[in-house]
Amino acid sequence: MSRLKVAVVGCGHLGTVHARLLAARSDVELVAVVDPVPMARESVAGIHGCLALADPHELIGKAAAVVVAAPTGLHAAVSLPLLEAGIDLLIEKPIAAKVEQARSIVVAARRNNRVVAVGHVERFNPAWILAVANIGRVKMLESCRLAPFSFRSMDVGVVLDLMIHDIDLVLSLEPGRLDRIDAHGIIATGGHEDFARARLTFSSGLVADLSASRINPTLRRSVSLWSHERIVSVDFNAKTVDVISPSEAVRSRQYVAANVRPEQFAQAKETFFTEILPRETLAVPEANALMCEHDDFFAAVGSRLLPRVSASAGAAALEIATSVIESLACTRFGSTDDVQSVSLPARSLPVLPRRKTG
Repeated sequence: MSRLKVAVVGCGHLGTVHARLLAARSDVELVAVVDPVPMARESVAGIHGCLALADPHELIGKAAAVVVAAPTGLHAAVSLPLLEAGIDLLIEKPIAAKVEQARSIVVAARRNNRVVAVGHVERFNPAWILAVANIGRVKMLESCRLAPFSFRSMDVGVVLDLMIHDIDLVLSLEPGRLDRIDAHGIIATGGHEDFARARLTFSSGLVADLSASRINPTLRRSVSLWSHERIVSVDFNAKTVDVISPSEAVRSRQYVAANVRPEQFAQAKETFFTEILPRETLAVPEANALMCEHDDFFAAVGSRLLPRVSASAGAAALEIATSVIESLACTRFGSTDDVQSVSLPARSLPVLPRRKTG
């Protein structure tokens, strides 16, 4: 049985990782990598024994599926001609730099009956999947995605670089219409926002507090989910999922902390998370999220069904991320002057519909 011919556009950090994983698969053949920088493309191509091309158009007739890992500003320019040529795409997040470009990719995918997946890889993180399976209907969500400055993705700010991961996770919970945004940010490195904090309020009642930084001294990726039944905390770095549930005494409202006598405090503290709010640490299965993303993409290519993160889902995440950026009240770090001193008023913001195709 012939293997699916695939290629990667972009030989930066993430494109190099994609190429390595694709080259190791038995069901596809990595036929080419594309990058305008000769040294970058020739280095990756030399490792994997594939073609080194300078222009994505050269992939037409050579590859049936392509991973687009070029800079965000080039996603639409790279993707649209490939879709018109009948090539299925896995486009790294964000799907595009502008909402209009994202919509054009959605339309092109539908018109040409092409599969487009978007690389929101956290959807495939086994810790997230386990958390969602144990939470029920989410009422509140708090995420922290903090990282040191990497000198990568400097063509966008931290909202499109990091926070958009958590925006996509929130949208995967189907929270309804976005009704309100409150957002603040800091510019420290001279270009785009480097730190942002946003509160998103949805028509379902779900409230999401999202923090993202690319100027934090240490790496931290975590999310907490709250429902009527449980509190689930995820540490993506440690690969742990903790679940706190109400005891029967709490459910029946028989437990009242104010009724605990002072001489019982020490014992009550010791048993609080075993008897009152029992805490359990779940075992997170081992999995490579990027490999799972590839599995999902190629399954969609084979079945012609929607991938887990479709082009429409990627466009919806970009639309909200763009609204967050537009609403940011930013301060330049080290200055007393506001870059943008007025937050936009509360407003109704429709979420892009989840399309049947694309």
